This record gives sequence, structure tokens and C-alpha cells, in this order.
Amino acid sequence: MKHKLVSTALFSVFLVACGGGGSGGSTKTTSVSSGNNASYTGVPYDYPQYINALKMANLQQSEPSDGTKSDVVKAGQYQYYDNDYFYIDKKSGWLTFEMNGESNRSELRFIDNFKSDNSETYTLSAEILPINPTQSVIESNDGQEITLLQVHNKGKNGDTDDTVLSHPLLRVIWDGESRSDDSTGDSYKNAYWAIIKTNALECKNQDNPNYNANCPDSYNYYYLADYDANSPTKFGIEVGDSKLIINVDDYQKVDFDISYWSDFYSYFKAGVYNQYQNGNSIVQFKSLIYNNKLPIATLNPSLPPSDNFILNDWYLSVPIDDDNSGTADSIKEGELSDGYESSDYFYTGIDGGMVFKDYINGFKTSTNTSYTRTELREMLREGNTDIDTQGVNKNNWVFSTAPNSEQAKAGAVDGILNATLAVNNVTTTGADYQVGRVVIGQIHANDDEPVRLYYRLLPGHSKGAIYFAHEPRTGDEVWVEMIGSRSDNASEPSNGIELNEKFFYQIKSVGNNLTVTIMREDKAEVIASINMTNSGYDQAGQYMYFKAGVYNQNNTGENDEFVQATFYYLDNQH
Repeated sequence: MKHKLVSTALFSVFLVACGGGGSGGSTKTTSVSSGNNASYTGVPYDYPQYINALKMANLQQSEPSDGTKSDVVKAGQYQYYDNDYFYIDKKSGWLTFEMNGESNRSELRFIDNFKSDNSETYTLSAEILPINPTQSVIESNDGQEITLLQVHNKGKNGDTDDTVLSHPLLRVIWDGESRSDDSTGDSYKNAYWAIIKTNALECKNQDNPNYNANCPDSYNYYYLADYDANSPTKFGIEVGDSKLIINVDDYQKVDFDISYWSDFYSYFKAGVYNQYQNGNSIVQFKSLIYNNKLPIATLNPSLPPSDNFILNDWYLSVPIDDDNSGTADSIKEGELSDGYESSDYFYTGIDGGMVFKDYINGFKTSTNTSYTRTELREMLREGNTDIDTQGVNKNNWVFSTAPNSEQAKAGAVDGILNATLAVNNVTTTGADYQVGRVVIGQIHANDDEPVRLYYRLLPGHSKGAIYFAHEPRTGDEVWVEMIGSRSDNASEPSNGIELNEKFFYQIKSVGNNLTVTIMREDKAEVIASINMTNSGYDQAGQYMYFKAGVYNQNNTGENDEFVQATFYYLDNQH
């Protein structure tokens, strides 16, 4: 399924660092929605700050008419998906959960079942803003709770059986009614609360063979924060070492001994779960981060790259000439997706990542190219050789600002490239302006590049820079520095990226708006946008394709010098 992204106008280069949350107008996009709100909703998976969470959770939703709950999307299958109860709000750019009806829900169920007494700590953090919740519950005759986050139990075996308690360990809620804090005795209204189950007994479901009719008081209520209608509240939950820790706006509010829970498996949930009558809830998540991880594919070190990554819509350029053509070999879609490997240039690493390696001394793709590369080139035709490689056709894509006749001929309209990688090696010899630089992602057009994304590490530095070039069809290139400087004698960036450090990039084109996002674990995301209205790519005959891998930007160093990067996630969308 293809979807069209709607153009957003920007009039200047925009660069911002955001603290792990939504990125506002610079990354807003929308698609053909499966729900009734298509005019103001977008696809959550198009937003890089949510990708890892969506790779690790099923979407559970109730049918409002009868309350039937089901998994409507499985973990990692969210490409192109939104509906009336799960979408991006275009105005804020935030992930939105919506649901009506008592005991109905729209929640992410994280697929990891874990033991709370393990030394490994599992974490879930989120910046959450319920939208006008007092109005949502105004007609309720029974309760005013909206559950936002949970640590639920999965029984003693991690299976659905009679050891599963009908109670979660933790619910983080908004409550419009007044209640008292069990630790202080103080009362609060229109506030956030932690509700913690204080024993490991079945106290609710009398049909369960483990039901305990003499359950003691089973819950403690802890006040977390007042509701603020103008700003999201940040919650952080940590479970491990028999401890439950809850942080609110980076201040610890709960540190609870849960050693009594050691026999049970648990899992996280996030979204909206109505626990009141007669109303509709809307809750927005500015951020949602699971275990502080970047998107990573399911990787097996014993398999070739094509068994860990979907490569049937790419071909690979390698700087060798086995076919005696005088130029670098192209490994076409069929051969590449059938297990191709090269022990020198393209292979699976010991950690399962897809390794790209490229020496200075190698064959180039053409006589017009100055540098060698080991690089994927997007091929939307997926091996159908009846479709030409070049041209506005079903192999390539165009911007949504291109003429309608060109959009109709193209294989897709607009695009997003997501990647998690680590740069492993760069060059250290050669001309000053070439040392240490490598292109790791591109949008390529007929003859020019709307974007080339660079990593550069200078000799003597341990941390490298990230920047990109935008090449208009006429006129000078525009350079945008995101982390550090592209200068040949730049000082080492304090927030730079080290060799072998994993990071994530997203290259997104929406009409004439180009946006690049960089994310790292436990660091603010960095976003830069540039307007391409006057760059000439929205004219007839201009076609696009993504490239990813390593494109060595040094041809003056010693022949045994090389660049190398390992990709752990790669996803192209249109």
C-alpha cells in the first residue's frame, strides 16, 4: 500500500534540538487515513520518535459498540496505519489515543514479558497530555478515571492461564474526583495518581481457582502531580531488582518494594483506558520511549543481510568489477534479496548488523563519479526489468509538488527513509577537505542530490559531526550543520557521535519540504528542515530514489584506507 504525503510549506532552513518528544511543525505529515479524521490526522509510524515503541508493541483496541477487545496491529507492522482511535494530531505532531465508552481502550501492549526481580531494569517513559478530561467525564455516574500507563501481569508462566491476576501491578491514571494519598493523607482533585497493587493475590475474579476471599486492602494510591491543561507531564516508570520506581518530570515520586511480585511476569501498556461512564477520551503523547532504545531490526548473525532486512526493492553497488565492465558491479534486486554477500564489502557482522565497507582504491559507478561506494540504491520495481531504472516511472518517485501527470506515472509520491546505524571507520589520510567524511544516506534525483547526509570524524577527535548538503538543480549547494561543524579544522563537537555509537536518522520529503532528524539514546533529537521550492525538483521529468550505505568522500588518501558502517535498521516508505 502506498500513501501520499501532504506538502507543508517552509520558508527557511530550520534547525532545532528537542528533548525526546514531538518535533512540532517541522516533521508533521499525513496520509490517506483509514478513519474519519483524515483531514487532521497522520500516520504514527512516520514520526521517528515513536518508531521504536511501535516496533515493540501491539495495538489493542475495543469496539465501542460492544466492548470487544482485539489486537488491531501487531508489533512492527504499523507502516501506513492510523484509524479514528490511534493517529498523529497534525497540529501538535503528537501521538493520539482516543476512545469512547466505559471500560473501552486504545492501548499499546508492549510484547516483552519480564520478571520484576531481574537485575535488568525495564523502563517506559512518556510525556502525556489528556485533552480536556473534565469534559470527557462530565456525564459519568460512576468514576472519573482515565488510565494512561500500566504495568500489567502475565501470570507465573508468562502465558494466559489461571495464574494471571485480574489486577495490574500499576496503573498511572488521571482522576477528576478527589482522593487521598496513602503516604501523606493529603487530598487532591483533577490530578495524576499511581495505583499500586500491594499483594500478589487474586482478589477480584471469583471464577479464578486462585481467588482469595480474604484479600486485605490491595491498593495504595500515590499522588503524582496536578493536571496541567497547557503542558504535558513526563512520567518515567522503572521495574527491576524488585523495585517499582516512578519519576514525574524527572523527580522521583515513588520507590516501592515489589519483592512480593517476583513470581509474576509483567508487561507495559500505554494509551487510553476509560474507567468511567458515558464519555469520550482523547490523550496525546508528546513522547513515548521504551527501554531507551533506537529502532533495531530482528537480527541473526548467522544469516545473510537479506534475511535480516527487506532488500527486494534495492540494488547494491560494490566497488569491484567481476563482470569486467570497467565500472563497479551492481547486484540487482533478485540476487541481492537471495542472500548475496561479499566478505570484503557487504556482509552480516557478528552482531547481526548489515555491514557496508568501502576502500578508497576501488571501481566507481561511472566515469562521472569521483568516489567509490558500497551503497544501496532504491528500486521500487522490485526486480521487474520491464521497467527502466531511470525516468519518471514505476521504479522511481516524485515530490507531491510535481505536476499531477508526473505523480500518476511515478512509482510513489514523497518518501521517508529511516535507518539506525553505527559508523565503524573513516579515512585518516589525504587532502584536508576529504579526510574522515562519508555519506550515509541520500535522496538522489536525475543528476543532482536533494540531500546527502554526511558523518565526519577529524583526526585526533573521538566524536564526529553530522551535516547534510542540499544541491539545487541550479546555483550553489546549501550546507546544513546538525551536530558539530563540517569545517576541515573544526573543534571536536561536545555532543558529537563516536565511532561504533548507534544513532538513527530519518530523511523525509513532503512536497518541497525536506526534513532530516537525528536521534540517539538518552539525548535530545536534532531536526533540520529546508525548503526546496526554488530547487527545481518539482518540475516535470525529475525523479527521485533513496540511497543508503557508505559513499566514501575521500579519493586522495592511501589506498588501504576505508570507510565502514553497520546498519541495524533500514526502512523506506512512500
